[in-house]
Amino acid sequence: MEIYQFNKQKGKKITKFDSNFIMNRITQTQKSAHIGVMHLEENI
Repeated sequence: MEIYQFNKQKGKKITKFDSNFIMNRITQTQKSAHIGVMHLEENI
């Protein structure tokens, strides 16, 4: 059995192009596609 974690602490902070979120990669294919999880904060 494999255990996967998708919490913020395991993700990568994305700030490029004025972005502000944390992304967890789920998988990456050999073709041009990325599948992942994004943790978005509320607008305050």
